[in-house]
Amino acid sequence: MNVAGARILVIGGVRRLGRALALDLAAHGAAVCVSSRALGAEADAQVAALRVAGAASATAVAGNVSTAHAAGALVAEAATALGGLDALVFAASGPFVPTPPEEIAEALWDASLDTIAKGFFYSAAAAHEAFAGGGGAIVALTDYLGLQPSAAFAAHGAAKAAQIHLVKELARAWAKDGVRVCGVAPGPVDPRGRPAPRRYPARGGARRLGTTRESGGRGSGRTLLPRDGRRHRRQRGRRQRLAALVVR
Repeated sequence: MNVAGARILVIGGVRRLGRALALDLAAHGAAVCVSSRALGAEADAQVAALRVAGAASATAVAGNVSTAHAAGALVAEAATALGGLDALVFAASGPFVPTPPEEIAEALWDASLDTIAKGFFYSAAAAHEAFAGGGGAIVALTDYLGLQPSAAFAAHGAAKAAQIHLVKELARAWAKDGVRVCGVAPGPVDPRGRPAPRRYPARGGARRLGTTRESGGRGSGRTLLPRDGRRHRRQRGRRQRLAALVVR
């Protein structure tokens, strides 16, 4: 799949890493639709930035993916705005507040699972339908906390663990349809490269958080989809392109 001209929905593409990834896709010529819980000045600014970056087209839709109906409606609206759908990037996340497990309220637990696990599942199912048998790519922005335990993020970690498993399930189920499903777990990211808080392990011994540039943000030379349809091979001693996680 060529990124240039591809119609891509980035759920959670208005803020944080989702914003940076959407801008990177736009810089490589994709038609990008971003979603946010509500439209407003922040979403308008992102759409304007996508156009400046070089997007073939740019738009935004509002919606909450925490229910099956809402997730399906959001994907359908985005597909209509884009004139079809070739790829979905799921960057939405739930609450990320360090909380001892014994103090996690049911509302916090539900907010994490509903957005990260259920939201991803039903958004992916809607994207699979929108691909209309023509194949496509689905990328979930996962998290190392779905694989490694943390004393302060039980709800978030459990939701990410479920999301990671769903990536594997959907990849196996939909391979026959030409749909690639994968997850990318960049770890904790801060655009300003500040020192890592104590609750995060240092990344690569650098004693800081990763940056959006290192994780595929604008100007990194990395993107979630191949720019020219060619395979990307892993090279020893160099950071693997995120594209290689999508295209085999």
